[in-house]
Parts: sequence; C-alpha cells; structure tokens
Amino acid sequence: MVQPVARSFYKETSFGRIKGYRYGDADAPAIVVQGGISASGRLWKPDKSGWWQSLHPVFSDLDDVQVISFDYFGGLGGSDCPAIPLTVQQHSEAIRQALRDETSDLQAWVGGSFGGVLGLQFAADHPTELTHLTAIGAAHKPSVHSALLRYFQQALIQRCGDDQSGIILARALAMLSYRTAEEFEQRFNHADDAFEYLLYQGEKLLKQNGNNCRSLFTHLTPILNDYSIDPTRVQAKVQLIDFHNDAIAPPSLVTELEQLLPNHTGRVTIETPFGHDGFIKNVEQYQSALTHFLTESQLESA
Repeated sequence: MVQPVARSFYKETSFGRIKGYRYGDADAPAIVVQGGISASGRLWKPDKSGWWQSLHPVFSDLDDVQVISFDYFGGLGGSDCPAIPLTVQQHSEAIRQALRDETSDLQAWVGGSFGGVLGLQFAADHPTELTHLTAIGAAHKPSVHSALLRYFQQALIQRCGDDQSGIILARALAMLSYRTAEEFEQRFNHADDAFEYLLYQGEKLLKQNGNNCRSLFTHLTPILNDYSIDPTRVQAKVQLIDFHNDAIAPPSLVTELEQLLPNHTGRVTIETPFGHDGFIKNVEQYQSALTHFLTESQLESA
C-alpha cells in the first residue's frame, strides 16, 4: 500500500534542477505518475488536498511499489524555470535523467494530460526502458482545436497591458477548454454565472501562485502546440484512457494513436460532462482497468 506521504528530493539534470517526490519504499519497483501542466509532484497529501488526490485509491491497493513524481520546469512547483522553454522531448529527458539515481527498476508510467504526452515521448525515445504506460487524456500530437485555444491563451498573456489580468483571462479560457458545453448547461442557469466561475478560477490560480504562474503560459502551454511523437517507436504495452467531448485529446485523435501503437493493450473511453478534466474527475470510472493494468506490470516484472 502506497501511503499519501511524500519525501521530496532534488536532482540536477542537463536542463536545470528538478524537484521530485517519492511515495513508498525507495527499494521497491517504481511507477512514475505525472499530471497536467499545472500539476505538482505532490500528488497526494494526508489531508486529501493533493493535486491528483482522486488517483490515490488506485495505489493504496498496490503492494511493493513506490511512486515517483516531478514538478515541471516552468511549472508551479519547485523545479527551475529555464530562460528558454524546454520542448516536450527535453522535459521527458529531464525526468529520465532524474530517475537514474532514484530507481533501477522502472515498472510503469501513468500520465494524465501533459504527463501522458511525456510518457509517450519517453517510451518512443527509449523503447527498452519502459514496459508499461497508461496515457490518460493524451495523444501523440495536439488537436488543431486545442492548439487554437492555447494560441488565444498566449495572446491574452502577451497583449494584456496588465500582467495579472492576462493570467486571469488565460486561465479562465484554459478552464473553459478543459470542460464541456454539457457541463455548463447542467451547472449554470445563465452565462454570467459561468463567466464569473471561470474568472474565479483564474483569480484562484493567481492568488495561490502569484505572478510566477505566468510561466504556465510562456513555458508549458506553447510547447503543446507543436509536439509530434511517432507511436510506431513505442514498444511498451500501452493502455489508453480517453473521454468523450475532450477538446484537448479528442477520441478521434486517440483512435489514430491506438491504430499506430505496436503494442496497444486496451482502451477505456468514458462518457463524462467534464471533458478533458475527466482524467481527474472520473477516476472511479477507470480505476478498475488501471489497477488491473498496473497489477499486470507488477507480475511481469517480478
């Protein structure tokens, strides 16, 4: 059982200093877990306020594993913010370098959103180093629709005379892109209420992180507009989890990924009003499938 208590550490990589978190016994086989661009490696906390707290029940059922997670360069945690944004490939390589001293037994990678993209990149670049990958709400390239939404986020950051207003509006637009029209119809009686909710989300991000969160839109959001991963190079067993009405990783794009992967071993597509945020909101719907996949990885590495 992996307890929701992390021990943090720092590692020097060729791209800067990265902050990591370890859950469990350092001698146990490792599973890397990475979330979205705003994620911290502090996935779980005893007070249940971790970034991806809803995922912890999956790992509380697993024995004899450790979980390792990292803050992103240019993200909201304790890793460096390079002067020049890293590419998706460089982010993946930085994690690989940091893992070298932390484990000699990488069992699996579980990634949601940006973390899933990085897992695909890692598996494509180093096909012999990863045997099991779960990509949740992620694809091998950006959808045109999601890239357009990110372009507008970046334009708000660049063109707002008030930096804080730019951050608030960019985050509000990002939140809109993560959810669905269905949710907004069910949740709000009027567009004014929905708009206030989105602005609140932007203000919340700014209040919790200060102007430092601007780097989300200068260092992380832009690199998701032009990445391209060759799925045919991925030799790991890959489990795909995706969501209807996901504007970021639409099912049509995940189907293309599924058809190109040499060793695709299962797919779960979930109907949810939360769209892309289903990877956080709908863990219960894919928990059983993910647990089965990770248990399989344990048996194969034993």
